[in-house]
Amino acid sequence: MGRSGAEAWGDKMTLTDEQIKERVRYIGGTDAAAILGLSRWKTPLAVWAEKTGQIEPEDISERLNVKLGNMLEDAVAKLFAEETGKKVHRANETIAHRKHDFLCANIDRRVVGEDAILECKTASGWKAKEWEGEEIPTEYIVQVMHYLMVTGASKGYIAVLIGNEKFVWKEIPRDEQMIKQMMAREVEFWEKYVVPKTMPTLIKHNDDETLYKLFPVQTEEKTAQFGDEQMRIVESIQAMTADVMALERQIDKAKNELKAVMQDAAVAAFGDKKVATWKEVTSNKLDTKAFKEAHPDVFGKFSVESKSRVFRLAK
Repeated sequence: MGRSGAEAWGDKMTLTDEQIKERVRYIGGTDAAAILGLSRWKTPLAVWAEKTGQIEPEDISERLNVKLGNMLEDAVAKLFAEETGKKVHRANETIAHRKHDFLCANIDRRVVGEDAILECKTASGWKAKEWEGEEIPTEYIVQVMHYLMVTGASKGYIAVLIGNEKFVWKEIPRDEQMIKQMMAREVEFWEKYVVPKTMPTLIKHNDDETLYKLFPVQTEEKTAQFGDEQMRIVESIQAMTADVMALERQIDKAKNELKAVMQDAAVAAFGDKKVATWKEVTSNKLDTKAFKEAHPDVFGKFSVESKSRVFRLAK
């Protein structure tokens, strides 16, 4: 795979196909936040499913934002060099931690003359607030700290081009306490869950797709046995569902009270401020049942079968 020890720094190009495939064999910087439960985009369960080979990692290479990020990486690095007067070099190798070779880093640049690394990012203009002042998205702080953990570097810089209109760079100093905690969590995740292929216990609200990919087909003759902990979850769901239904009724009642005041008015205002609208909406829906009866051949030609598993609590 071409991994090196933490002391090695090379000239790095964009990750090769081989390096991308190798990512399932180690924990990288983009996995760290997910494993810690701090990622907005990925969960511990999803990382585990990919690392254990039960789910193919999603191919995002053709996404426009990913392509642009790759193409603009060099531009961001050059802007950083111009803004700071520092020199940077590409790093080509997948670097492995000296003690735990399943902890790896694919850093963007090495800062020449400093014991430091540079991570290059691009962001939509809509994300500008995430970079205001001293702010840095949590996922990126964790990513850089993971790289510092693996490489042993003293600090990291992160540079971002925002909406092709604004460029900012920030320093992330090495935090030994954070690194110690991260290493313990990542090593535990690998040795306790990935190696023995034991499903992690931390399940997130957005794990439904991952769970379906793991278990797409039910076994009719099989019955899972819930214990006390699962029954507490069932009771909690039932209580929250009842609360939601009660809130929905209250919301509907409140809306109707406002409609009663509006009567035939399309808009309601408080002084000069528009507060609400109550307007007629016309929509056309396809009567699939009638269409199927009238044109069964056409319906069969254009219908697409989709499968899913629906979870329901027994009454």
